[in-house]
Amino acid sequence: MMASMTAVESEAIPGHGILSYLDPAEGDVRLTWEPGNTEDIATARRAFNDLRGKGYLAYKVTRGSRTRAAEREQIRTFDPEAEQIVLTPPLRGG
Repeated sequence: MMASMTAVESEAIPGHGILSYLDPAEGDVRLTWEPGNTEDIATARRAFNDLRGKGYLAYKVTRGSRTRAAEREQIRTFDPEAEQIVLTPPLRGG
């Protein structure tokens, strides 16, 4: 399913949202969306929901500055206003 996505796979673009995750077959995947672009947002939301359904954990990351550290918050629903969303695979016990 991931290969059919239309959102741009790239580095962060100022003013755009980015969703990052590791895919066993594709490696490091980054989907970006432009605020207000409903097609890009829908594509990123589908990826988010698909990965959450597979047990991935999602974190919204807000950039820091020289005086403030970056903030991370676990989220359970897609936030199209997020600067960055990082999804991590579930931890498995051994």
